[in-house]
This record gives sequence, C-alpha cells and structure tokens, in this order.
Amino acid sequence: MKTPGKLPPLPALRAFEAAARLGSVTAAAEELHVTHSAISQQIKSLEGALGVRLFGREGRRIALTAAGLELLAGANDALCAIARTVNRVRLRANPRRLTVTTLPSFAACWLAPRIGRFLEAMPGVELNVISTQAQLDYLREGIDVGIRFGAGQYEDLDAELLMEDEMLVVASPDYLARNPVSTPADLAGCRLLRSDGESWALWFARAGLGWPEPETGLFFDDFALALECAANGDGIALSRRSLADESLRKGTLVKLFDITLPDDRKYWFVTPRNLEPTPLAIQFKDWVFGEARALMSP
Repeated sequence: MKTPGKLPPLPALRAFEAAARLGSVTAAAEELHVTHSAISQQIKSLEGALGVRLFGREGRRIALTAAGLELLAGANDALCAIARTVNRVRLRANPRRLTVTTLPSFAACWLAPRIGRFLEAMPGVELNVISTQAQLDYLREGIDVGIRFGAGQYEDLDAELLMEDEMLVVASPDYLARNPVSTPADLAGCRLLRSDGESWALWFARAGLGWPEPETGLFFDDFALALECAANGDGIALSRRSLADESLRKGTLVKLFDITLPDDRKYWFVTPRNLEPTPLAIQFKDWVFGEARALMSP
C-alpha cells in the first residue's frame, strides 16, 4: 500500500472542507456540532501548517482563495471516499441493521401501519427510522435508504419513482354526523384543517369554487397531526391519498366527493450514489415497492 505522507490533522481538514463547501463558518459549526470559534481556530491552524491563506473576504462573506479552491476539491473527494469506505465497513459489521429516513408524516401515516409486515418477514432485523424534513447527508449519517417527496432531484442520491399521489377531502363519520356535507359548497360552514405545503385553494378551483385559501381553523406544520385531528372529529382535511389510506380502510375517515387533485410531487425511493446497497436494503426496497403497488391498485 502507498504511504499517505505527511497530512494535516483530520479535524482541521474537516473544518475547512465544511466551511468551504457550505460557504459559512456558522453552517460548518452546525454541521460538525462544534462552536464557531472552534471552526475558525481549526482553519487558522491549517493555514499555518500549509503556509497559505485558504479564505479571503468579499464584503461579509468568506471566499476561497485559489489555494483554497484546490484544497477543497481534493479534501471533499478524499473525505467522501473515507465516508463511503467507513459506511461499507459499518454495513458489513451489522448486516441485519437498516437505517431509513423519510418525512414525519409519511413515517407516521404510511410506514408505521405497514412496517410490522416487513419485520414479521425479516425476524432479527434492527430497523432504525429517522423521520425528518431535513435533507440529510446519507454517507455522514450512515443512512442506507430514504423515501422522499418532491421532484426527485436530490444531490448525491439516486432516486427511483415509488408512487404518485393525489389530494382528496376527508373527514370522520362523527364530524359529518354533526356537520352534514352534500356538496363542495357546504364546506363554507365547516372547519377546514390546513397543513404546510397543501393548498385548499387549488382544490376549490377544481371543484368549481372561486374561494381563496382559508385563513381560519387549524394549521399544522406536520400533516400527520392534521389527519389525526380529522379522525378525532375536529374538522375536514385535505389529504394525500397515500397518507389517509389506512384511516380510510379502518373507517375512521371517509372520503368526501369524487373530486381529487393530482399532485405534481411524487414519492421517491432514494439511495446513496456510488454505494452498493446491502442485501437487506434490497429486500426492504422490494417490500416497499410491493406495498406501494398494493396501495395504488384499484
């Protein structure tokens, strides 16, 4: 094997790479879970060891020098290669462990009601589910696979279409018993539940109603909470079919009207680019796609 030669301290190199890649010392400190001053000191020590300036200033923003640009390219490639190698070692050390990330609403409303079937078919598996809105670094966080919702363009990830979706209006039988609804116009007297990223105004337009987005009622940043409130009889929700499916099957929610709204966003099964999936990740993928096909079947 080749001798690497003299290298700067890895913490200093990581601090520089994060600050240079993110364009911010503050952002680098947040990513590496250290203080702003710690990042600054590491960069200063690296500049001292190399005898060159790596950063300059453009107003209030930091800017890479020519030497900094050259070092960033090599450092990023090297650290990503290390991360991939460490990830492979980690996966081989525990082939029965799988880490999955997805949105909180999808985890609560779609994955949780179904995941028992996967665990029954795969006894002895350790499944770690990270539910978050954030776009995580899969290699750094040790994530094997993810299910995301959007346009399917994710940096450093391969995305395969899992399923499309549509919006529909749902409510609990209890709420409808107290607030009879026969036509879309009857929604004017109802409490409408709203959530981040969902538009009642678009559904109104599709139903032939020229109504604006509601400004009263309940608003949630997590759609799973809106569905829970709807199931509890607290109002009427505009829901993605995929997330309401389990409640519709159980009868805790019912669909109002035949008017649905196609969603340009889709669900994608994503994996780290240039990293061979483990047998367990492949088995999980096969199971997820099977569940998605069952959902979308008439």
